[in-house]
Amino acid sequence: APFRPALNLPADAAEPRAADTTAVDERTTAARRRERVLAGRAKARDGLRSELAAVTEQRAALRERRAAEVEQLLDDLASDLEEHRFALRNPAGELGLEEDVPAALAARDAAALKRRVDALRLLTKQVADAAARRLDEASKKAAAARGSLADIARLLADDIDRDDVDAVVKAVRGIAEEARFAERRAADEAERFAAVFDDVVRLRQLLRDVGEQERSLRDLEDALKPGAFPKWLTMRRSRSLLVHASRRLGEMSGGKYAFADPGESDAQWLVLDRASGQARSPASLSGGEQFIASLSLALGMVEMMARSGGRLESLFLDEGFGSLDRNNLDAAVQALGTVAAGGRMVGVISHVRAVAEQIEHVLAVTRSATGSKAEWLGSAQRRRLSESDTGWEAASALAGLLE
Repeated sequence: APFRPALNLPADAAEPRAADTTAVDERTTAARRRERVLAGRAKARDGLRSELAAVTEQRAALRERRAAEVEQLLDDLASDLEEHRFALRNPAGELGLEEDVPAALAARDAAALKRRVDALRLLTKQVADAAARRLDEASKKAAAARGSLADIARLLADDIDRDDVDAVVKAVRGIAEEARFAERRAADEAERFAAVFDDVVRLRQLLRDVGEQERSLRDLEDALKPGAFPKWLTMRRSRSLLVHASRRLGEMSGGKYAFADPGESDAQWLVLDRASGQARSPASLSGGEQFIASLSLALGMVEMMARSGGRLESLFLDEGFGSLDRNNLDAAVQALGTVAAGGRMVGVISHVRAVAEQIEHVLAVTRSATGSKAEWLGSAQRRRLSESDTGWEAASALAGLLE
């Protein structure tokens, strides 16, 4: 519209020269000027578009460079910090420290990453300080433990290297295992005893009352017979002997056997089998059982004489241990130990290694073509004697004893 001319046409169409074309010329001139302006602007626009395309390319290149040189490094740093945080969690927990480093942060937030680095640096220092304190405490405890270990080693056998921690610990564990075994065995015995204790107390009281009445009547009956007093006195002593021997036999047989009450008869003494409740002849026992029965009678004699004012100063046993199993052997040696604890001398002649293990003073007798030799054994020799089943003859002075 701004370039459309307002024509004043002549009234006579046949006279075109009479028309006024000034307005058309002005508008044409203006349109050409406008065309030149628009052409210049189009050229400027094309130039700006070229510059915009170049800027866009530069911006993409900068974005790629930022991703490679900045953002990737920040991501790697955040990942490394997270690994350090996880690595510090367990030590901090073990040392009782509070791990308050943030677990999640904006990976490309440089300020937040810096705060995280500072927090990790502080936590690392705390862990290192706490670990140093613990190490110092552990060193002191280790020194104290080494001192205690040396004290323990001095109490053990002479052949143990006191500087060898493993050897000392192994020896102590062996002693502890033996103690636990003895404790379990004692606990089992206590449980079995507790299960029948009340019944046994009542039965013993009843048996004591009935027995006293029976003995009184029997004593009165026997006392009225001619020549009965010497026999009565002998039977009383025999029954007293069997009371002490029966208790010893029960201890050494694990409660399986006891001596039966012979009454007033002169018949052979019998052994009561508590499992069946029947009295058995001593000849029906095994060789080991006969040995502990005989040993029970000997120990009963010692105890009876001690209670009567007499005293047996020594007791010697020749062989007999080879027929015993381990439990009966332990019980027999323990029973002999109680006799020796009373100040008496107990001599045992045996080829059984386990006997030498449990007796403190062992005199080994070695025979050879030129004669015999006697030698007292130390604790280490006795222990090696009990531990070794083969090759001992070539290394020990007990070769002749063990043949």
